[in-house]
Amino acid sequence: MKNMAHALSMTRRQLRQCIKKGKLPKLLDKLFGKGQWSYDETEQLWIARDQFYVGEGKEYYCINANGDWFKARLPEGVLQ
Repeated sequence: MKNMAHALSMTRRQLRQCIKKGKLPKLLDKLFGKGQWSYDETEQLWIARDQFYVGEGKEYYCINANGDWFKARLPEGVLQ
């Protein structure tokens, strides 16, 4: 996750190219560790937990197919 700052500094265009070329899974493995992220087909989002978040609940990085990304925070006990 030291590389997360680098990944987040990627332009939307660079991130789109990574997604288009099918390289996002490899990037997520490198950033978060193999098996530490998932793809939600219904929402069409790649989701990885922010392992450095120390507040209440859990935070996740969410990346969609057009290169937009956001962070989501879920309170403890909320399962989806």
